[in-house]
Amino acid sequence: MSKFHIESFRFLWIGQMLANLGDVIYTVCLTTIVYKATGSVTLMSFVPFLITITALFSGFIAPIIIDKYKLKWILFFSQGGKTALLLVICLFVPFINIKNLLILYFLIAIISFLDGFATPAKNALIPVLVKEKELVKTNSFLAILDQLTQLIAWPIGSILLVVWGGSYLLWITFLLFVISSQLMFLIKQDQQQYKETRASVWESISEGWLIIVRSKQLRSVTIMNLFETLANGVWIAAILYVYVEDVLHKQEVWWGVINAFFFAGMFVGGLIVYKVSSRLELQLGKYIIWSTCSLSILTLFFALASNVWLALLISFVYGFPQMVKDVAEVSIVQKSVRKEQLAKVFSARGTIMYAAFGISAVILGWITEEYGVTITFLLAAGFFLLSFLVGIANRKHLLVKQKS
Repeated sequence: MSKFHIESFRFLWIGQMLANLGDVIYTVCLTTIVYKATGSVTLMSFVPFLITITALFSGFIAPIIIDKYKLKWILFFSQGGKTALLLVICLFVPFINIKNLLILYFLIAIISFLDGFATPAKNALIPVLVKEKELVKTNSFLAILDQLTQLIAWPIGSILLVVWGGSYLLWITFLLFVISSQLMFLIKQDQQQYKETRASVWESISEGWLIIVRSKQLRSVTIMNLFETLANGVWIAAILYVYVEDVLHKQEVWWGVINAFFFAGMFVGGLIVYKVSSRLELQLGKYIIWSTCSLSILTLFFALASNVWLALLISFVYGFPQMVKDVAEVSIVQKSVRKEQLAKVFSARGTIMYAAFGISAVILGWITEEYGVTITFLLAAGFFLLSFLVGIANRKHLLVKQKS
C-alpha cells in the first residue's frame, strides 16, 4: 500500500473501532433503560428489532446513495448524523417512561437508518485501500480489532452500567462517536475510484441483488447467511438477559461476562485465522460449511447448559467457528465482485441480514416470554443446522477455490 492508502486505512480502522465500542455501550444502555422503564422482555427486544428493521430500509436506499457519493463521505455523514442524534437521546433519557417510549424508539430508528449506509461502504472501501492478495489477512485484522473492542466493551459496559447507570454511559458513547466522525472525515479516497453514473433508481437498487442471484457461489452463501442470522437473533441482549436470570440464576453483570467470553473466543480465533490466512484463502467455502456445523452443535450445548462455568466455556469456544465463518464470507464476496459493484452487493446482502435479524429478534423474544429461553436456543440450533445442510447441498459451488 502507498503512504496515501496506509494513512486512510488507519483512519478507517481506528474510526470504526471507536464507533463499534460506542455501539456496544449504546446497545447495553438503551436495552437496560427500556427494560427498567417497562419491565417487558418484548418491549426490550423491540430495541434490536428497530435497529435492524430501519437498517433494512436504509439498505434499499443505500445503492442510490452509493452511486452519487464517494464511500468516504457516506461513512462520514452516517457517523456524523448518528453523533448528532445520540446527543438528543442523551438529553432525553432522564425523562423516559412508558408513556413517551415511542420518542426514544423513533430516535433509535433514525440512528439505525444512518448506520445502515456505513457497513456496505466500509466493506467496499477496504479492497480500494488494500491489495487483493492481502484481503483475507486484512479482514482477519479488522475482525480481531472488532472482537477486542467487544471483549472490552461488554464487561466494562455491564459493570459501569451497574455503577453509574445508563445516562452517564450514553455520554461516553457520544464522545466516542465524535472522535470517530472526525477520523472518517480524514480518510482520503482516489478521486477516480468511483465515477458518476447515469443509472436509474431501479438499476441502482437492483444491481447488487442481481449479482447475488446470478452467482451460484454468492447465492449459496447468502441463503446460509439467512438461516444463520435467524439463529443469531437468540443472542440479542434481551434474550441473553433472561437466560442469565432464569437458567443460570445469576445477576445481570454475568450478561456482560458471557459476552466477554464469546468475544474473547472470537479474538483468539481471529489471531489464528490471521496466522493461517493464506491456507484459509484457498478453501473459504469449506471453512464456512464446517464452521456452521460447529455453531449448531455449540448452540445446542448452550441451550442445555445450566452451570455458569459451562456456559462461559461454550461461549468462548463458540467464538472460534464464528470468526472463521465471518472472515471467509466477507472475503468470498470481496473476491467475487468487481470493486465498483461491491458496495451495492454488500448493501443487498446487509438488507437480507437486517430483515432476518429483525424478524428473528421479535419472534424469538416472544417465544422466550411464552415458552422459555431454553426452547429459544434449541430453535436457534435448528436454524444453524439448516444452514449447514444448505452448505452441504451446494458444496460444489462453495468449494470453488479462490484466486490468491
